[in-house]
Amino acid sequence: MNKKAIITAGQSGVEAVELTAEQVAGFLGTHPEFFLEHENLLTELSLPHDSGKAVSLLEHQVMLLRRRFDNTSRKLGELLENGRRSEQLFGITRELVLALLETRNAEQVIAVSRGHLLSRTDVEAMEVIFLNGAGQMPVGEFRIEDRALILEEFRDVFRLNKAHCGKQSESLLHWLFPEGCVRIQSTALCPISPNGEPLALLALGQRSPDHFTIHMETLFLDFIAEAMGAMFTLHLEAATE
Repeated sequence: MNKKAIITAGQSGVEAVELTAEQVAGFLGTHPEFFLEHENLLTELSLPHDSGKAVSLLEHQVMLLRRRFDNTSRKLGELLENGRRSEQLFGITRELVLALLETRNAEQVIAVSRGHLLSRTDVEAMEVIFLNGAGQMPVGEFRIEDRALILEEFRDVFRLNKAHCGKQSESLLHWLFPEGCVRIQSTALCPISPNGEPLALLALGQRSPDHFTIHMETLFLDFIAEAMGAMFTLHLEAATE
């Protein structure tokens, strides 16, 4: 805004001087002591307020400071909450990884992971789906599905090698969670690709549609999937020796 301020010299006979708003702002910016030398102006100046009433410059400054304090307090609260959440997730992940190191076969890897995730987190459903034709495969009661189908349906998950969180179609939820899929509203789909080779898909579900979202940080989920993949590889290789 380029409003002009007209300053006259009264009876001095000096011609009126026109100042732009930018010039006034520049002057005040380089002379912060101005209002200390002219304190009376602080109470005489008034500014419009949201309520429609005019307030003094001091009152306006207090309101600005209060808003900044409120914003800073809110951001600090968010940082503290995120810190507490990260500390909690780190503890859960640490416990899970240590428990995985004690497993003796692929079946125990799944059982231990399910026990930790379902009892210590907000995860309400978990499925580990192996891709057939992925080289060494576990022997036993495991869910094994068509490799081409999975890689096509979840191509971005395996291409990016990163957990994908969000909502899924009803038909896909039925396929991912054959038991209890009705209550699942949001999912985290984690690729298990030891050494870069797709081996399995870890699917986690939650009944709240806002739990697993596209904006969710997936660092701990990615690490858990990586740890599971390392243990699967270790047990599968040991089984063939």
